[in-house]
Amino acid sequence: MERGLIVVPIGPLQSNMYIITGQSGIFVIDPSVSLDATEDFLSEIPDFYGISRGKADVKAFLLTHGHHDHIKYIEEWHKAYPKAEIFFSSKDQELLESAYWNCSYMEGKEAVYNFEYTDIAGKDDQVFYKDDEIEIKVFETPGHTMGSVCFLVRLGGKEKLFTGDTVFRGSVGRTDMHGGTSKLILKSVMRIKTFDPELEIYPGHGPDSTIEDEIRMNPFFDM
Repeated sequence: MERGLIVVPIGPLQSNMYIITGQSGIFVIDPSVSLDATEDFLSEIPDFYGISRGKADVKAFLLTHGHHDHIKYIEEWHKAYPKAEIFFSSKDQELLESAYWNCSYMEGKEAVYNFEYTDIAGKDDQVFYKDDEIEIKVFETPGHTMGSVCFLVRLGGKEKLFTGDTVFRGSVGRTDMHGGTSKLILKSVMRIKTFDPELEIYPGHGPDSTIEDEIRMNPFFDM
């Protein structure tokens, strides 16, 4: 299987789940889609037959923040792939413990989460996973939540930035929920603005973009 990226845009609130594939295994960013729905979505790709039954080589889960619409199925996925490591910031730990703070109540649910994870809080601008095919670096980008992060992933020599709900195409994440602050999200945006203009951005909702396009059309990049 060649290293590549698949977008599964059918999570709650049309959140994007990203699947990075390759010879060294599969990495799932924000597991917001159930195993069964994922296998149905990928039904025409033979490499993913049996993914819902724990038959794929899932190496790790990368969580951009602790809101329900991004982590809804993390426990289901981890049960199927218990050896896969979960990377998450403890600065969003309190969101896991409150249905109100993680916003699951918006879906009419009372979801709380209890999973073990490798804490990436305080690992800003550090590579925390690397093999012959892939390198993953984390950037702490608070504002949407206190534990919001972006993942810079190098695939085959090319980098992609997964921004969660920090930056969208033409906008940024809301800051009126628990842990949100407009001051910090603007600071995070100004940091992202300094990245390579050609860097591709893959947000938690909506279409992908580039730093250059956001500088040109995103009003929050000009504040």
